[in-house]
Amino acid sequence: MLSRVASHLYWMSRYLERAENMARILDVTQSLAMLDPSADSGGAMTPIVITETAEEFAATGLPATYANVVAFLAWDRFHPSSIRNCIESTRENARAVRGSITSEMWENINDTWIAFQETARNTDPLMTGNDFFEWVKERSHLFRGVTFATALRDQPYHFTRLGTFLERADNTARILNVKYAQEAPDDFQERSDDQADYYRLSAVLRSVSALEAYRDTYRDTIEPRRVAEIMIFDAKLPRSLRFCMDETTHVLDLLPKDSGRIPRRIASEINARLRYGTVDEVLSYGLKRYIADFLHDMMRLGEAVNTSFMDGR
Repeated sequence: MLSRVASHLYWMSRYLERAENMARILDVTQSLAMLDPSADSGGAMTPIVITETAEEFAATGLPATYANVVAFLAWDRFHPSSIRNCIESTRENARAVRGSITSEMWENINDTWIAFQETARNTDPLMTGNDFFEWVKERSHLFRGVTFATALRDQPYHFTRLGTFLERADNTARILNVKYAQEAPDDFQERSDDQADYYRLSAVLRSVSALEAYRDTYRDTIEPRRVAEIMIFDAKLPRSLRFCMDETTHVLDLLPKDSGRIPRRIASEINARLRYGTVDEVLSYGLKRYIADFLHDMMRLGEAVNTSFMDGR
């Protein structure tokens, strides 16, 4: 399989997953703003911190309000990871490899881009509502469903899945690092009885569609320690770090053995820590330090995937 084709498929799925993740982050941030309208700009800047775009946002000269942050991360033409540009990049990558994806996959992506353009013409960026974020998530879900139902289980399919799970793992880790590690109580063994903290932890779970899974698993009050446990180690939660790395390791094993040796080794090392680690070890080591190490390893893995499969070697 040509490295150029692999690259387009990989980034097609990464950009679509990134658009969905951005919608999730903004949806939850906006919901928290409605719960506490008097909150200062620190809360509004949370999505900027998660996405590491503080410098780019500062360059706009806009005040740090919820409306401006949402407009920047959803609609800005010059921010490469805005929802607008992620959807456009998804379409451009898909268009470049139309022969390697099914007609249903292409039609879904193209229809999404056309509908997005219509929405952009009729939406005030400063008045973006939750309906828009739900739409972005639904279109991403639909694409994955169409892919699962129509794609041949060959290398193009595997590179599409690889991009999805690498992007998803990175996003979950960033949400944990900012929205949880900075805001949760210092004592992770205590229950979270404070109402504000309850809403923050609920928001973290909702941002990865894990609130119902948490209730099914623990059937108890939301506790910071258990939130960390389910989002890092739960092998059945589709957006946990463990689930994403299980899938990543499996997909890499299905790709060419010779060229994929280094990314498989890095992924296996990351996955081993998630398979055999415990939340007590994480909290003893330090949650922020653990997540920072994970994000560094994910950067190494992404670079190894690019070098091994996509640079033309």
